[in-house]
Amino acid sequence: MESDNLLKLLEQLDPGVVLFDDAFNVLFINQALLLIFPKISREEVFRTNLLALHEEKLRNQIRDIFRVMKDASRPVPHTIRHLGRDRDERFLFLKLMPLLDSSLQQTINGCLVYDITPFITTAQRTLLKIPVSTASGIRLIDPSEILYIRAENVYSRIFTARGDFFCDLPLGVIEEGLPTKEFIRIHRSYLIHLGKVKKIDRDAQSLAVVMEGDQARLPVSRSRSKDFLQRIGLR
Repeated sequence: MESDNLLKLLEQLDPGVVLFDDAFNVLFINQALLLIFPKISREEVFRTNLLALHEEKLRNQIRDIFRVMKDASRPVPHTIRHLGRDRDERFLFLKLMPLLDSSLQQTINGCLVYDITPFITTAQRTLLKIPVSTASGIRLIDPSEILYIRAENVYSRIFTARGDFFCDLPLGVIEEGLPTKEFIRIHRSYLIHLGKVKKIDRDAQSLAVVMEGDQARLPVSRSRSKDFLQRIGLR
């Protein structure tokens, strides 16, 4: 569906713009960036290292994004969850790019910042859509399409009947935003849609599930098996 194309939705927004050096010191911003972060003053933006504006566990992810950006030949899109003061949660779509001087040397870095929170969450911060990467760009996946989600380090891979997709958001962040009536964590690496369970493999040593339209056998960890069996109606 056309509404699933995030890039089309971004045309409705004025992006925040920030230019910064390799040490993450902010050099220039636009007014729209201050509107995206209303609780951070202009003086603080320029006084504080860019990494310090984000929670500690997000800083390594931002460093990783930055390294990818420096090696890329084109702008790198990325989605992050930003937790601000008072636990103010925002989902940000970033488009990072190195900028060249007259000698074609990379001297500063640019980033377009879009607040996509209204497009993918409710007022209660339940996820309505999940941004994923596809060959044609960034798209938004409806939670009802999801079979299961697998953790991939600090990122995730979302499996649907249409195929699997890379997602910049960690599994834990996605889990927090999905309805608990429909989704359950069965393993540190797997979150499944309860309504899409096709088969349960159970013996004295292990417990696993197979999802609709997928042949993978997903393990249920011992610590989560009791809760899973209760939720599925087998205990």
